[in-house]
Amino acid sequence: MVLIHKIVLYGLLGLVGISLLIPGLMELLKLEPGNPGFMLISADAKNQFRALYAMMAGVGIMSLWACMDLESARKLVLSLGVIMAITVCARGYSIFVDGMPRAISQLYLFIETVFALVFLLWPPPA
Repeated sequence: MVLIHKIVLYGLLGLVGISLLIPGLMELLKLEPGNPGFMLISADAKNQFRALYAMMAGVGIMSLWACMDLESARKLVLSLGVIMAITVCARGYSIFVDGMPRAISQLYLFIETVFALVFLLWPPPA
């Protein structure tokens, strides 16, 4: 694998890993997960939020795991690309159904699109 390829993949995988693992764990362990302000939410909703944050942390761990042995992590990188592509599709659907979000969500859409494209089109060689 060429050095620039390794640098790009390590950088993006590390960024995805840290940016999902840390907030995922912080929200998972919070006493009031997913509570936006003063809204009252049920125990079922709290359970769903904790599960969502656990999945988020899990994807972060998968990204960091891929960094441990990048040369043999092709399938894992492709799987992360699929997750990112589904996330991009969900954001696109939300724009279509819910309307245009603020600039930060548009930035996330752009970044997640880049991640999906790199992970799916430029994974480690087989």
